[in-house]
Amino acid sequence: MWDLKCIVAAICFTTSNILFIVHGAFLYKSHHTGQDDGSSNSGFSFNTWKQLDPSYIEERWEVQRNERPILMCAVLFGILAWFSMMGPLVQSAWVLSRGGRRLVGPHVMLAMLAVCG
Repeated sequence: MWDLKCIVAAICFTTSNILFIVHGAFLYKSHHTGQDDGSSNSGFSFNTWKQLDPSYIEERWEVQRNERPILMCAVLFGILAWFSMMGPLVQSAWVLSRGGRRLVGPHVMLAMLAVCG
């Protein structure tokens, strides 16, 4: 039977990765909609950025501020995935060490890496 913690971890990892891809697509779109000659402020323009135009810098920060919730949701789901994966990793380390009687060192290290990150 499937372990519920592993299913939750898989769903959270998948959701996190999808949100990271969506965030990356939005960043790519926002950086590549303008031209690099400074004629359009709708995308990233190296020449305008190099001139430190305050309105352009404010516009770029506004774009990043609007995309931040997607990034924060992706990070949150990633954290939930790792925390829900911690239990099965410690359990498997315990089972593989046959209750702490066989090759304890590597299995303790596996459990410590699962808990400490």
